[in-house]
Amino acid sequence: MKLKFNNNGKFKILLFGDIHEHTDYKTNPKFKDMNKLMNAALDEYKPDLCVLLGDNCNTDIYKESPEKFKKMLCAVIEPITSRKIPVAAILGNHEHDNGFEDEIVAVYNSIDGCIMRNDAPPEITGNANFKEFVYSSDGKNPVFCLWFIDSNNCHENRDISHYDYVHPDQIEWFEKECEKNKELNGGKPMPSFVFQHTPVPEEYELLRKARFWELPVAVRGYNTKKGTFYVGKKGTEGYVGEGPCSPDVNSGQFASWKKVGGILGAFFGHDHLNDFWGYHDGIFMAQHKTAGFRAYTDGCRSCVRLVTIDEKKPGKFEHELKRFKQFGLKSESLGPILRTISDRQSFWLHVLGYAAAAVGGVAIIGLIIKILIEVFGG
Repeated sequence: MKLKFNNNGKFKILLFGDIHEHTDYKTNPKFKDMNKLMNAALDEYKPDLCVLLGDNCNTDIYKESPEKFKKMLCAVIEPITSRKIPVAAILGNHEHDNGFEDEIVAVYNSIDGCIMRNDAPPEITGNANFKEFVYSSDGKNPVFCLWFIDSNNCHENRDISHYDYVHPDQIEWFEKECEKNKELNGGKPMPSFVFQHTPVPEEYELLRKARFWELPVAVRGYNTKKGTFYVGKKGTEGYVGEGPCSPDVNSGQFASWKKVGGILGAFFGHDHLNDFWGYHDGIFMAQHKTAGFRAYTDGCRSCVRLVTIDEKKPGKFEHELKRFKQFGLKSESLGPILRTISDRQSFWLHVLGYAAAAVGGVAIIGLIIKILIEVFGG
């Protein structure tokens, strides 16, 4: 399958994060809400490629029945495939949980229009490291490269890091492939994006330590950073809903991007609440929250992100993020409070609950608010 720029010189990529679909998809309203979002986004944006950023479908069912797993996956991506839009997928940490990674990759690859495979030699860490070129509108020359990297599962030694990282052999393979890309691009680094599930540790460079008065709206760092609270730096945009769940070990992946050149941006899943973005050392990084309603999330903030590249200016790109309610959709799986109030009201309702509960004499107010959220918020 050859990806190429349209006759208007544009190529649009639509991102879906952490859908976490389950086997009761036929009857569960959470599937219906995810499906509504996917259909609305596809109708509005008409992308040239869709990307699933990992943790797409529960793989427990694969142990029971590979056929049932494939049916569930086909149901999830049916809005994409029925429109004849190519879909690329990467492995999330949970797709590594049951030890059927190669088989799962084969299932994806068996679906017409679905791009997932392993380009790297079998001895390289990971089960789905691959790249796709976006060709010129006449289909003759590769202009842009899309990298899909397997960020693996949890680390084998949790005392070192909770989550695993992209390993040195993967980075070495990536750098060798980048050299091949240069040969196809007149000796210059080819403009590229990286898509992977778990964010690199440098994502914390988009944040700063919170000041005392900012603590009510700050997020606690993850794992080894759990004693520190963060807010977005100046220049960082979007919603910081939780501390990035990146590895505690820096394997040098970001440094490798700088070394090879041409990496314009990197897009991550994994953190269900975050959708912030910004630049660090000239590389754009964007955290993409869940597009579903299955996993932990916060109200109707589930969203998609559109990224557009231009054949005439391949070194630049545009992006747009749009949430469930901004499409004019109504949730069937959320209760009346979280379904009705705005995203910002939902956020401050939680903040008010925690703040009130922390103040002596008004703790009961916080308790009431929390109960309301639990009972009416779904």
